[in-house]
Amino acid sequence: MGSTLFEKQLAKKILVLDGAMGTMLQQADLSPEDFGGEAYDGCNEYLNLTYPSLLDSIHAHYLEAGADIIETNTFGATDLVLDEYDLGYLAEEINIKAAQIAKEAASRYTTPEQPRFVAGAMGPTTKTLSVTGGTTFEELTKSYEQQARGLIKGGVDLLLLETSQDMLNVKAAFLGITSAKEALNEDPPLMISGTIEPMGTTLAGQNIEAFYLSLEHMNPIVVGLNCATGPEFMRDHLRSLSDLATTNVSCYPNAGLPDEEGNYHETPESLATKVAGFAEKGWVNVVGGCCGTTPDHIKAIAEAVRPLRPRTAPTSHPHAVSGIEPFIYDDQDSRPILVGERTNVIGSRKFKRLIAEEKFEEASEVARAQVKKGAQVIDICLADPDREEDADMEAFMKHVVNKVKVPLVIDSTDVKVIEKALTYSQGKVIINSINLEDGEDRFKEVLPLVHKYGAAVVVGTIDETGMAVTAERKLEIAKRSHDILVEEYGLHQSDIIFDPLVFPIGTGDAQYIGSAAETIEGIRLIKQHLPACQTVLGISNVSFGLPPVGREVLNAVYLYHCTKAGLDYAIVNTEKLERYASIDKEEIDQADDLLFNTTDETLASFTAFYRGKKKEVKVPTETMTLEERLAHYVVEGTKEGLLPDLEEALQKFETPLQVINGPLMDGMAEVGRLFND
Repeated sequence: MGSTLFEKQLAKKILVLDGAMGTMLQQADLSPEDFGGEAYDGCNEYLNLTYPSLLDSIHAHYLEAGADIIETNTFGATDLVLDEYDLGYLAEEINIKAAQIAKEAASRYTTPEQPRFVAGAMGPTTKTLSVTGGTTFEELTKSYEQQARGLIKGGVDLLLLETSQDMLNVKAAFLGITSAKEALNEDPPLMISGTIEPMGTTLAGQNIEAFYLSLEHMNPIVVGLNCATGPEFMRDHLRSLSDLATTNVSCYPNAGLPDEEGNYHETPESLATKVAGFAEKGWVNVVGGCCGTTPDHIKAIAEAVRPLRPRTAPTSHPHAVSGIEPFIYDDQDSRPILVGERTNVIGSRKFKRLIAEEKFEEASEVARAQVKKGAQVIDICLADPDREEDADMEAFMKHVVNKVKVPLVIDSTDVKVIEKALTYSQGKVIINSINLEDGEDRFKEVLPLVHKYGAAVVVGTIDETGMAVTAERKLEIAKRSHDILVEEYGLHQSDIIFDPLVFPIGTGDAQYIGSAAETIEGIRLIKQHLPACQTVLGISNVSFGLPPVGREVLNAVYLYHCTKAGLDYAIVNTEKLERYASIDKEEIDQADDLLFNTTDETLASFTAFYRGKKKEVKVPTETMTLEERLAHYVVEGTKEGLLPDLEEALQKFETPLQVINGPLMDGMAEVGRLFND
């Protein structure tokens, strides 16, 4: 059972939210005098002070229609929006009064059998941090804090952050709401509703999975969709959200899409039938109406869902992070997850130069190039000791979030730099990294950011005695870190990504002899003992100092062995990543010998073999026949050039099956041969 009456009701039945406030106000045919004069005409929120009886009447109509939850008339009641009418100074007072009006109405209709609740409505404001700007993250946080403070003081039962179009706005709102709750020592539940446009994403570009993953750390009691479209366009998004979300799910659509004159055409009966259809699928816990809906719509919806059971949420979902797009790790056969490493001033001279020259736009193209070559996540490190890291991070983040849609890794030891980066990312990032080198000090610094902004975190296998070299020490530190993070800091296991550390094998340093094999075994042990956690490795560290061509081969061979041991994330240069299957057996044997039998002799042999060697230029596909090219695409696992060649093959072969059984099967046979070898 839930700990509050609202949670208990959610468990018992599908709750019904009220309909549109704006539609009802338009029907009231208000005059400028009703708003307090010409200067305030159209400021619906000011009506809380100038015409409270009208709002009470609207609330009553929705309660009589069967609404379990009514919203306060505060959609635009932040000082940021009210300042457009020079009313920002009244923001807190307006929110308090709106909450009191709604609570008074709800109290008249509440019964033990059907308790009624008031949701403090908090709209997206007229600014979008990711799209239009117009304010700062910090200022928006303050505006939402003031609004939340007023709503809580007025006695709302929950806070409803609705019509959310930009996750940065949502994150700012969450920080403001959290501050207000702490200041007032109150903790009303939080409900968040996003708006997916007809193009299939929020205004700021996220699909519903990325949207949900980016706010999951806020622990909302309900997450859902409202506005923008009618119910038909919500269907696929609602299904996806219902499959993923471990919390309750809501849906309150418009009464269809408006026509050119702004009229909505879904009747109460047609809208109720469609919303009830979602309930019959088991997708929803809260339903209601948005723009264009009236008490008649809400009455029909309430009657339609009354006999239906509320959705049962899944208890968990796979490890996931997000940027503009989500990455849900639901297929471990697709390992490793490739993390592009070239947006790092420590590892890339080109990137370091571009940042030093403050060519941030051009530097962000480095990230895009990594994604184009297969990076599923991008690592960002701007820790140049000759420059101001926080200023560079802010400048670079402004560009890179518009260049790549994949999740980001924020790679820094400076907590202020990490937090600055987090205020520019809509998604759920990965923070790289924390460890126990100074006891729990680093945990205490970084974990609050994880809870504030949402993130997974890389945990290095380092403790007070130093970096773990043996597999057993790596596991020991990982288990200790896991227990502290989960039990003391409340971090979800799946958001922990262990870095078992890999050391250069070309240095001749005696303490690292055999360390490459120990890291492989360390990965295996961590995955065996902590299966809910992930692992990550900076692959190219193993080959540091070796000849360039040899490095690429050694990296590919080492990645192969680490992946077989269970490695999840591999930090690599995706533009120079050799495919294991395309490496000659002699070179694989030589790399294996160095990795698993590191001696002066094997190191000298490997170095001599590759010294001065140029990278072989592979046979260009233009010189191949159509059949050879199709087989080549299968072997190399690339789609570049595939689609036009498939079109050509469909013209050349009599049936599609001949294409499959011919050149494509030849490619599969070669893959099988390479695998067996």
